[in-house]
Formats: sequence, C-alpha cells, structure tokens
Amino acid sequence: MLMLPAIAQPPPPSAAQPGPDARAKQWLTLVDDSNYSDGAKQMGAQARKADIAALPALRSPLGAVSSRALKDVKLTATNPGMPAGQYAVVRFDSNFAHRANTVETVTLAMEKGAWTVVGYRID
Repeated sequence: MLMLPAIAQPPPPSAAQPGPDARAKQWLTLVDDSNYSDGAKQMGAQARKADIAALPALRSPLGAVSSRALKDVKLTATNPGMPAGQYAVVRFDSNFAHRANTVETVTLAMEKGAWTVVGYRID
C-alpha cells in the first residue's frame, strides 16, 4: 500500500479567521481607500519590501475600483521565492476608473494560524 505524506490543511474559515478570499477582500479595501500605510502594515513577514514600497505607484494610477469579482483561489504548499508553507493565490477580475479588464492577484501565507497578505500584483 502506497502512503502519501499528509499535507497540512488551513484552518476552516470563521468570523475571527476569515478564509483567504475574504482576507484578500479585507486587505483590498484598504488599498481601494488609498490607505497604503495600513495595507503595508498588514502585509506579513514574508512580504517582499519591494512589493510594499511599490504599492502606491502600482495601484493609485488605476483610479477607483468600479467592479471586482472573485476569479479563483488556489491553495499551494510552495510559492516562488518563498519558503515552503501554506499559500493561497486569490485572483479577482477587476475594473478600475482608468483601466478595465484587469486581474488582481493577492498572495497570502498562513502565518500563526491566520491568512496574511504577502504579495499583490495587477495584470
């Protein structure tokens, strides 16, 4: 009989510990409100300093968000350039005042039992 190693599963979502998609939406609300300082403070220890520093320049030229719909959530044990762990890659189909048809990607890591944002990108 072949035994595969168990992959640790993230805790189930709750009001106190939201799932990765809800946590990503909470964080995006800060970014939507141009509250980049608090958004950066809420990014986890694994966040790249370059990502945090680039946040205002990346997001502010797009203008206000006009729509955002969850595209998909992918759970993984690896993320390029980061140590092995529990990650969630949450993608949204988004439209902004100055740019339509974009995909926002929020990468989260499980840190101390909660999902924490470690990366953000707009394609």
